[in-house]
Amino acid sequence: MSNTIANKAARPGRTRSSRRANGGLFVSGSLLVWLIASVSVHLVPHQASDRAGAPLLLGADAPLAVTDVFAHACVNCHSEKTTWPWYSHVAPVSWLVEGDVKHAREHLNFSRWDNLEAADQRMLLTAIGTVIENREMPPRKYLALHPEAKLSAEDSIRIIEWARGERRRLRASTPTVAAK
Repeated sequence: MSNTIANKAARPGRTRSSRRANGGLFVSGSLLVWLIASVSVHLVPHQASDRAGAPLLLGADAPLAVTDVFAHACVNCHSEKTTWPWYSHVAPVSWLVEGDVKHAREHLNFSRWDNLEAADQRMLLTAIGTVIENREMPPRKYLALHPEAKLSAEDSIRIIEWARGERRRLRASTPTVAAK
């Protein structure tokens, strides 16, 4: 028994380093299994929309400078032209990304702008101006992985002014019901 204690005392770090190595292998192996399992859970590719090729804001009077801002900052979530990043195919992150995109499209979908009534378009234009002015869009968690989506001061002003002008244009083009 004293011989075993003497051997351990002579090599005190070997047991710890062996445990660390085994722990590291376990963690690496677990991550590999998780990655393979999560990719197999999400084998179905993201379904392409029939509107993926349609122009954004169909029916709106949006200058190229505005649609360019939307293209780099908004379309991944608020249209059906989403470019799905690699991590959107790995569960459980894929569930979060897909949920965020679904939620964003439910609030505002530039690919289906032409399906909206003028009153709904005006309401959304007000919301667009407000969230841009309050710096609520694009969200910080999105910008953490997509810094190219950050809006400059000029981009923000361009969108806010466009939204106000488009709202005025829609109001002027909506026929008023005459009182009888």
